[in-house]
Amino acid sequence: MEFKHIEYFIETAKYKSISKAAEGLFISQQALSRCIQNLEAELDCKLFERTVKGSVLTESGKTLYDKFFPIVEQYRHAEEEMFTALSGRSQTLPFACVPSIFRVLDTDLLFEFEEKYPNITLERKEMSGFDADNYVKEDSKHFGLIAIPENRHGMRFKHLPIKTLPVMLCVHKDDPLAQQEVVNFGQLRDKNFIMFERRSHYHKTIDEYTKKHGFKPKEVFESSDINQIFNLVNKGKGIFISPPDESAKMLFKNIRMIPFDDDTLTYCIAFIFKDYDRLSPTAKKFMDFIKENTV
Repeated sequence: MEFKHIEYFIETAKYKSISKAAEGLFISQQALSRCIQNLEAELDCKLFERTVKGSVLTESGKTLYDKFFPIVEQYRHAEEEMFTALSGRSQTLPFACVPSIFRVLDTDLLFEFEEKYPNITLERKEMSGFDADNYVKEDSKHFGLIAIPENRHGMRFKHLPIKTLPVMLCVHKDDPLAQQEVVNFGQLRDKNFIMFERRSHYHKTIDEYTKKHGFKPKEVFESSDINQIFNLVNKGKGIFISPPDESAKMLFKNIRMIPFDDDTLTYCIAFIFKDYDRLSPTAKKFMDFIKENTV
């Protein structure tokens, strides 16, 4: 038996759900199901009963759980102690990050992490979404923090979701659409689109939804400077598709943000990585810290 598979078994028993355990372990449901099946075949017994209340331990499963749960907990305590010892040494933690992330997440979290672990210096490498993908792809120890449509997370990399947000129409207050409670994407057919930079996942999303509604977006301006984009919307030069942005609404008084009538239009902020097990203890601790402290 591999220790990793025992950990997976313990997590499944804790959650009583293959899907929830797989999410917590950053692996697919199929991979976790195969792991449990292989463990059952190796031990020649059934470990779980699938019931309406979830995956419940059999008597054999309870025996295995009682035997290994203390060992897994001891390992996790040792891992935590190792992290504490490592964090006592000066170290730098680099990670890829798209520029607009900390308009949504609280920037104070970065300072709070460094205050909690004063020997760790965060190195935020700002880059586009596609460049962040390439950064993560080149090394199993690399990870990134990006925003991408929720239904596309997990297509290229494993991920840890942090926060999901609706996508809004950002429009000048005098635009007729600003008076609506909700807006349909098809109503944007004749609008001037102010677009976020080409190497972001943003363009692909806009292209997908305009194609779905039978038109091509009329692009009048493109920028990686989010404040410049909001300023142009504030002057009535075009529309912008954006997650909710409280700072923009405070800074630019002519801007209105209207929700869409399509609840599939969401953006998920998430950490991406190739192999969670290959990440450093410091990287895992940082990711958990952001996850646990994000409202």
